[in-house]
Amino acid sequence: MGTSSRYGGPSPSSALIPTFLEVTLPTEPPNEEVEESPKKPFDKPDEKPKEGERKPTEQRKPLEPNPLPPLPPPASGGRFRTSRSNFNTFAVSRDRDALQKSLSSYVRTGTGGSRGAARRMGAAIPAVGRAISFIQDVAHAGINKALSNLGLANLVGQPAEQALAVLTDVFCPEGGPIDQAIAREAWDEAVLGLTEIDITDITKVTAEQWQAIVTDFIAKTIESKVINDVGINGVSLPQDVQAIDQLQSDLHELIQGAVDDAVGDRLNVGQTIPQNEIQGVVTDIYGRSFAYLEALEE
Repeated sequence: MGTSSRYGGPSPSSALIPTFLEVTLPTEPPNEEVEESPKKPFDKPDEKPKEGERKPTEQRKPLEPNPLPPLPPPASGGRFRTSRSNFNTFAVSRDRDALQKSLSSYVRTGTGGSRGAARRMGAAIPAVGRAISFIQDVAHAGINKALSNLGLANLVGQPAEQALAVLTDVFCPEGGPIDQAIAREAWDEAVLGLTEIDITDITKVTAEQWQAIVTDFIAKTIESKVINDVGINGVSLPQDVQAIDQLQSDLHELIQGAVDDAVGDRLNVGQTIPQNEIQGVVTDIYGRSFAYLEALEE
């Protein structure tokens, strides 16, 4: 699941809705820690710098000072405790019921319900919106025109791997909060399947394949968000890499099923979502996906 550095998950007393979604902070105070990249179960331990060597620090642009609106109320302590406990049971026993209970509790207790869970997806929502806008262009005007509309006509005829890397920067720009890193990582994983089936030219990707990639993209952003929130450091993973792969497969299968049901036929080839409605549709897809996950325990 990648080699990003670990993120320990949110504090139990942090707000249900991240403050960065609704609040523009003033210039950051001194000695503020830089938020780490999203973690994954296969992450390697962070390597310590050698003696006498300084660990590089991330450069961040100063934020514009603005008046602060009221902050969201603090969440109840340990809101992910039940979800984490059930996920740990699943990791040890492969009990699918425990996984369903974990995901259901994650939505209901951890995020305050499906609407709250959708709002917490942050940067993933506009990223998915940009991807949907692109695949609609592909379906109606062709890949060459769709790339040209993005100012990327030079990618025509380029190796698929190189072209998809450029699209990562278009759909999921670098920088910003942890949700932006989650979106980038999810997109990279969603398009990985293209290189595995030997598609070497981006112009050979069909409209149906682009549609499948975007649906998988949504599922992987949810999967990564759950893993980061539940906090993989508190889960006892098997020592066998193959067993860990199977755990991830089970988790992805449940989430993918919820997303497929939520998407329905709204992203089918030939369907057109007006540009000014795309973000609302994406938010609704996330909300419905989390509603399906919340209902798993019922």
